[in-house]
Amino acid sequence: MPRFLSARAALGGAALACCLLLNACATPQPTAAWGRSSASLSFAPALQRGLPWTIGVYGTSARAQPADDEERAEPFARDDTGPDPVDPEGLLDVRIGAGFFIDGEGHAVTAAHVVQHMAQVVVRLPDQRVVEAELVGLDEEADIALLRVPQAPAGRPTLGRTPPLRPGDWVLAIGEPYGLNRSVSAGVVGGKDRHFGDDHELLFIQSDLALNPGNSGGPLLDASGAIVGLNLRTMAGVFGTPGVSLSVPIEIVQLVAAELKVAGGVRRPRLGVQFIDLAPPAAHSQGRGYAQGAVIVSVTSGSLGERVGLRTGDVVVGMNGRPVGHSADFARLLLTWREPLGTQFVVRRGAQLRRLDVEAAALE
Repeated sequence: MPRFLSARAALGGAALACCLLLNACATPQPTAAWGRSSASLSFAPALQRGLPWTIGVYGTSARAQPADDEERAEPFARDDTGPDPVDPEGLLDVRIGAGFFIDGEGHAVTAAHVVQHMAQVVVRLPDQRVVEAELVGLDEEADIALLRVPQAPAGRPTLGRTPPLRPGDWVLAIGEPYGLNRSVSAGVVGGKDRHFGDDHELLFIQSDLALNPGNSGGPLLDASGAIVGLNLRTMAGVFGTPGVSLSVPIEIVQLVAAELKVAGGVRRPRLGVQFIDLAPPAAHSQGRGYAQGAVIVSVTSGSLGERVGLRTGDVVVGMNGRPVGHSADFARLLLTWREPLGTQFVVRRGAQLRRLDVEAAALE
């Protein structure tokens, strides 16, 4: 092949490049999610609102015996022959996560699994100061912990609302993936009100954010920079393919945090059942035109649910006069449930509808 183009070919290429450039200039540019037209969409303004309230969270405990490198979970991507930057001497068990302030009094939230059973909670503040935080309480089932952090930033964070979020809206995650301080990732909302049987009454916002170890507990921001959730985990497919990340809505985080602040623990009743959406094939096999209700898939032995009379396979369609269209409805009702006595569940068992009442005997 010749090393140089002919003059005619060069001129033709230049003309084509000019046409492409003019065409690109005539193409409408994307509009920023917060309503401003920009030649390049940037999330920097949103991050300026969220970053001042984001913290790194490190749960630490002394090791009974120093372990070999091969036995240790490495929180950093690093050369295997080098020392661990978090714990060079190999004397600590360290869990890395993130968190964020929820008020102007120094209260912050994180994922419970980052700090549970750990002897000490160390926090890295936005200005890089390192302080020890107090664990106020945690909700193991919701996987949410409340911390009290000294020397907190002045002011209050901007907490948003999840109802306005729509599938397709931009969201941002801030965290400490693999110990990388204040790392940011962007994605879109894939769905709301997601519920899984293993999570009892918990609900999630689904997104395609890249969440990694160290993101747990960090804030989910909307495109304006308001905090709308707490990032918890990513679901991996059969072949390890990510793409479904889950965050707890800020309203649930506030609900749990308020209870932990007052009581140090959770006081709401525990039904002790797992439930999922009624699958379309199951609804079709039962001769029903709609997949409605929450199917009970397991009942814990000795639980309130068992004493009330709930059985595996029951389809819950109502609670205290409120309809249950899918499992998220049931989860939301259980989240605000405080007085079990007199509670009424309406379930479909086979072809029959049954009403199950919580009586005093079931609470003994």
